[in-house]
Amino acid sequence: MLKPNRLILLGLAFTLRASVAQAQACLGLPSFARTTMHLNASGEFPDSAKAYAAAIGLGKDASLFGNVGAGQVSYEGYDPKATLGFVEVGWQIPVSKAQICPVAGGYYASGPNDDSFGLEIRTRGGSAGLALGIPIGMGGFSLIPNLAVRYESSSTEYVEDGFDPETVTANSGLVDLGLALVLGGRLSVQPLYHIPFNSDDTRKTFGVFLAIGLF
Repeated sequence: MLKPNRLILLGLAFTLRASVAQAQACLGLPSFARTTMHLNASGEFPDSAKAYAAAIGLGKDASLFGNVGAGQVSYEGYDPKATLGFVEVGWQIPVSKAQICPVAGGYYASGPNDDSFGLEIRTRGGSAGLALGIPIGMGGFSLIPNLAVRYESSSTEYVEDGFDPETVTANSGLVDLGLALVLGGRLSVQPLYHIPFNSDDTRKTFGVFLAIGLF
């Protein structure tokens, strides 16, 4: 029975991010002081899998923000894919030159299902944590090193013909390390490195995050 990579799903679901002082520094995103809507896209590239997601973010500067989106995970040598939807909310808190954001969210994933075996997989999860970023001015652009620490709880249900349904629950932590390049206050590009802790899954993953401030 194939079990989906929960670390991929979590990293994908929650990594989906003017002037330097106005950047949404905690996640390495364009500022909500200049735009109220972000279009976000991310890709994760662990061993034997690829994952992509897109999301819309809304918010106000130094206030509430939220993201809603969807994604898909494909596995090398295996045709069925996992699809997921996710939501995230947070609050931006300026602290001197830095920005701290409490964040929380949840996701629902379906798959990878296999009709030939009558296999269906459904995963529900939620996470909460803190994100921190510090913008560094570099002339016409800025660099934002950022860090997020999250705790996640999830439940995965396996339903397969000829077998009793099985539900697996898990609790784990995840550290996200990012270094965002913000151009013109409206475009952010950053690599992300995900490090699990307190988890049976110790695989680290790498991803790329893109955000565009629309209006």
